[in-house]
Amino acid sequence: MPEVRNTIIALALSGIVLFACAFAGIAQTEDSSANIKVMGSCEDCLIDGQDFSDRKLTGLKLSSAQITDTRFDRAALNIAIFDGATLSRVSFDGADLKGVSFVGTRFEDVTFEGADLSGAVFEGAILMRTSLDGARLCNTQVPDDIMDKSDCE
Repeated sequence: MPEVRNTIIALALSGIVLFACAFAGIAQTEDSSANIKVMGSCEDCLIDGQDFSDRKLTGLKLSSAQITDTRFDRAALNIAIFDGATLSRVSFDGADLKGVSFVGTRFEDVTFEGADLSGAVFEGAILMRTSLDGARLCNTQVPDDIMDKSDCE
């Protein structure tokens, strides 16, 4: 009888562990915008419908994040990392994006009007219905691996 009781307890504990693991996986797919802060890390995050306008987010790491319908207007995002992220309907109008890394990032309907992209890197980036016209480009590596110095003083 003790073997049956131990088996039942082991099965119950296994079920609890399995439930906890499944719940943790679900929690990670929800909006993770609370991790958006200076020098913060929100890799693989899902960010949807947020407004980070006028915020200081220097050094933020958003590698492989999925960001949709979000505003970073006039935000200080210098030296942030967006490598491998997917951005759709995102606005960086007037943002400080000096030294930002967008390596391998996919952009769809993203705006950079008046943004400072000095020293930013777009190596391997895919721009769909997205233009860097209207942004400040100085030592900016654009997607076709050309160093754009058009706005350097």
